[in-house]
Order: sequence, then structure tokens, then C-alpha cells
Amino acid sequence: MTIESEKKDEKKYRILSLDGGGIRGVLSARILKKVEEILETKGHKLHTYFDLVAGTSTGSILAAGIACKKSAGDMIGLYRDEGKKIFPNSVRSARKRRWLSQLFGDKVQKFLTKPFGIKVLYPNQDGEPGLAQVLQEKLGPAKLSDIKELCILIPAYDVKYRNTTWFCNFDDEPQWYDNIELWKICTASAAAPTFFPPYKLFSDKDGYLPHIDGGVSANNPSLIAIARAFELDKTSNWSNIAVLSIGTAQTTKSYEYEEVEKWGLASWAKNIPNIFMDPAAISSETICRRMMTMQVGSDRNYLRLSFDLKKFCNEEYTNISKQEKKKKKDMIEEIDNPNNFKELIKAAEWYLEKGDVIKYENKKYARMQGVIEGIEDFINSNPKPKPIIDSNSKPN
Repeated sequence: MTIESEKKDEKKYRILSLDGGGIRGVLSARILKKVEEILETKGHKLHTYFDLVAGTSTGSILAAGIACKKSAGDMIGLYRDEGKKIFPNSVRSARKRRWLSQLFGDKVQKFLTKPFGIKVLYPNQDGEPGLAQVLQEKLGPAKLSDIKELCILIPAYDVKYRNTTWFCNFDDEPQWYDNIELWKICTASAAAPTFFPPYKLFSDKDGYLPHIDGGVSANNPSLIAIARAFELDKTSNWSNIAVLSIGTAQTTKSYEYEEVEKWGLASWAKNIPNIFMDPAAISSETICRRMMTMQVGSDRNYLRLSFDLKKFCNEEYTNISKQEKKKKKDMIEEIDNPNNFKELIKAAEWYLEKGDVIKYENKKYARMQGVIEGIEDFINSNPKPKPIIDSNSKPN
């Protein structure tokens, strides 16, 4: 590589965008493992290749892990080993007893929770193991302002002031959240309504600010990541931005009118997270692809990796009845079921092996390309000089 091309490559701003999706974040982690393997052949780690890592909800956990120099294998291990602490089976079972709220109302349900231990609404109450405790153990005391080697962006929705907070380092001016620990910010970004309670983050000016899942406004954070890139570098243009966007798979469960028409509050509460995640993520994907391809002329600077989850789920389902197959395929789409870990890993691996992506050239859809080939093409089209010093090494 010539000095001239190195200078040109250094101007590229490489963005990694990671969707929300609960336990299905393991799909993103497995895809990241393949990205990591390809980068390592070129002398890079995830945290040395990407300049900005944006993550929403479960994606925020992955983003924070990368910022803390954890490997994709470490993050897969988090979902495997801690999934049942984050999403306890007892809570999942209790939530399914939606007849409590349908018959007696939320106040009676809340009353029954205490004496009978029926934790219908949320896990992670005070003193219980759960999401916050797991993240504190895994991410440690690192604060947002401690991240120096790359930009990190995590959205969460502030329900007090009704806006989305972009938690981000590298601001010109001090921000109220600079010294908040990463694990707290991730807990806020992942506080999906009906699955987790709002999470309070302290501001000297405003006191405690309750935040909920960033997926409410930006489940696919690609667009806000691009906006942030322009904020950070006023001289950037579209050709200098490269975006690798990784989703947690689309769900295809259909709802008939006769079913939805009978839903009460509890049924809507159960299904809304699954319904609101996909449309926002797909809209962001469509807008990003159109902006990147229209401005640059091709999508060598943009790659979206996501897939129809049922299409790539366990093919062993072919040996069972249609009813059982449908039940299992509906189950794998659940965002709070840690028992799906092995099946999700298989789905991600089959997608990497058998899936494809559309390559866009000269403002026309040109051809289909294998997923791994697509990842290699993205990295080769957006190279970065090897770091002079391994950022994992400690100074003498």
C-alpha cells in the first residue's frame, strides 16, 4: 500500500452498527466472530478496525464489549453463560400468565406479585441477579469517558423529557453522562418495556432520568451513527463513510385480524416489542442503502447483514409434524428465551454458509454474493493500515 493510499484510507470513517433484539444478539455476536476472523488476517481486531461502534439495546452490550477490547467469542459466551440470569425462566413463565391482568387488572396483578412471588412484570428487582448485575460484572468500572481508542454511540430513550439520548464519547463539550459507567448506559439502552423496568441515570442538573430501550426510536442505529460521523468530522463526505450494519434477524410471525382484535392490554404488551423492532430497523436499512448507493454509486461502502430467522433455523424441524415445526419456529423468534441459544448459533452459522447479500453497482442491483464473500469485499474495499502498536499490549 502506498503512502498516498494510506492517507486516503485513513480518511475513511468505518462504522459498525448493531441492532437491538434481546437474546437474539447472539446472532450478531456469531456474525461478528466471522468479521473478527477476517480482520485478524489483516492485522486488526474489531476495536482497531472500526472508528465508530453504535449499538442499541442488546447491540449496546456488544458495542461496549468491543470498546472494552473483548473478543466476539467473549460476547458469545456472555449470552451462553448469563442468558438465564438476564431472562430468568421463572419470569418468562409468569409473564405468560397474562390472564391475571386480563381478568383482574394491573393493580391486582401488582398486588399478587409480592405475597406470592409471581414476578409477572419484570425481573431485575432490587437485590436480584439480572441484566444490570451481569453487565456490571462483565464490563467492570469503565466509564464512557474512559473509552479513548474509538467512538462509541448508544441510544436510550429518556421518558422524562421524551427524547432519545445519544450516549457518546468524543464530544467537544463535557456531557452530563461522561462519567457514567458503561454497564449502566447499556442497562438503560436494553431496558425493553414489559421485559425490564426503566433504568435511572443520574444527572447533576436534572437528578435521576428514567431511560428505556433505545429501540423505541433507533433499533437499527445506522442512521444516527452516520449523523454522528458527520458531526465528528465536518469535512467528511459520503464516499468517506463505510457502514457495516448487523441485525438480529427479521421475524415473520403473522397475526390474523381475528387474533389481534381480541388482544387485551397484556397481549399487546407481550407482542408490541416483536412488532415495533422490525419496521424501524428495516426503514433505517432502506434509507441507509439508498443514501449510500445514490451518493457513492455502489454499496461497497455499505453492507447490511440480517436474514429471515425462520428460513435459517434448525433444519431438523423437517422431521417433525407441521404443528410442532410452527411452534418451534415461533419460539426461536422470542427475544427473551435463552433456551434458544444453540439454535440461534446454528441459524447464524447457516446464514454465514448459505446466505447471500445483494451487491449494488452503478445504481442497479448487480448480483447476489455469499455472506462471507460480502464481508471480505466490504473489508477489502475499506482497508485500514495496521495499527503501529497493538492496542491490546500494555505500556512498559
